[in-house]
Amino acid sequence: MKNTQGVTFGEKLGYGLGEIPGTMNSILSAILTMFYTDNVAMAAGAVGTMFFISRLLDGITDLLAGSMIDKTKSKWGKARPWLLWMCVPTGLALALIFLVPRDGSEMAKLIYAFVTYNLFTSVAYTIVGVAKNALMPLMTQNGLGRAALAKYSLIFGLGGSILGISVTFPFVAAMGGDIGAWRIVFAVYGVITVLALLASFVLTHEHVQSVESVTMGNDEEKMTFVEGLKNFVKNKYFIFALAMTVIVNFAVQINSSSQTYFYTYTMNDQMLTTSLNMVSLIPTVIGILFLAGPSLRFFGKKRSVYVGAAGQIIGYALRGLAAVTMSVPLLAVGTVICGLATGPLSVPVNTLAADAVDYGEYLTNKRIEGIGSSVVSFSQKISNGLAAGVVGWVLSLTGYVANQAQSSLTNFGITCLFAWLPIVMLVIVIISFRLVYRYDKEEKMVLEELARRKEAKK
Repeated sequence: MKNTQGVTFGEKLGYGLGEIPGTMNSILSAILTMFYTDNVAMAAGAVGTMFFISRLLDGITDLLAGSMIDKTKSKWGKARPWLLWMCVPTGLALALIFLVPRDGSEMAKLIYAFVTYNLFTSVAYTIVGVAKNALMPLMTQNGLGRAALAKYSLIFGLGGSILGISVTFPFVAAMGGDIGAWRIVFAVYGVITVLALLASFVLTHEHVQSVESVTMGNDEEKMTFVEGLKNFVKNKYFIFALAMTVIVNFAVQINSSSQTYFYTYTMNDQMLTTSLNMVSLIPTVIGILFLAGPSLRFFGKKRSVYVGAAGQIIGYALRGLAAVTMSVPLLAVGTVICGLATGPLSVPVNTLAADAVDYGEYLTNKRIEGIGSSVVSFSQKISNGLAAGVVGWVLSLTGYVANQAQSSLTNFGITCLFAWLPIVMLVIVIISFRLVYRYDKEEKMVLEELARRKEAKK
């Protein structure tokens, strides 16, 4: 039985569990650079370049996965079955990353790292990520329902990432702290990923039909890859969703990817990685579950983004000042404020691509959930890879030396990555919504017109 949001609790839970591979990808973004540089002795600059090249490859595979999903027809729908088919390959690919040969040559380690990292990010996670994101517009067209799905996705994604990053280092230490311990930990994470994708497949359902499917039934024309790309490019709200998701995720990931360096070298306490991530967990969950909904109802999507972005700017500024004063309490306050502001910012941003699917159908009578949802997967991974690349480049340029006290220039660069660069990104988000976004005023008209067309074709 459906509620007024158009989705059941089980469906929301299943949609959230589908974000677990994204959670694992975020954990990789936060710790993998340090694993490669400090545990496997790979050069920071080479690692950063590897991540950046991988993101370019990933962009291509995202679009291919989107087109593949748009062409899928099965008894389970067109997005759901991929969660089932790819669950085991995704978990296995995650575990393989940490089997990098520690005693191999620099080139051998780099090649292995590149192949296994892309097996997970550019192939397995690409397919399940695009499929999971395609589910939102396929599950409901109700705005509150989509916000609810986004909230559960963020709870398991962002909340899970915070928890995962917090427990990973203690988990590794408990397993012995050596490279074998890393392999055990991520084998366990691989199993968790498999089970989460299976549960997501079981609990979710596809309910939304396109105007074309109502008209043509089983004879609905399959869209070519080129046609899908054309429909994507001429949809202004897909372009906007791509830009905003990239920028917001980059702000999050540049902070996350630099945090282990910031806590270890700038604040001189690696265990702050665990303690302050745990400090941020409850405010982040509160912000997503209890602040995002009221913010969206009272302010709408656009102003909710303003509220969330402004709150995070304040939080990041306090964290930057904490580096100057070496104040852990100030760092904790900034962390809490950033967590509370996450919901009002991230929930509306995570519904942009689903709204763009509806707007695209309004323009063309065709829905491109697959290619359209690849905007989210593509932007998230571009953000993750670019953030990891920037961290590696900045460390290299400022003279970072692993496992030693860092120079003032290196610590300044780390602090910029951790606090000041995210502020710049969030200012860009506020300006972009102010100048470009209009769909909050157009949404009612778009959905009413789509409903009218479907009714007329029955």
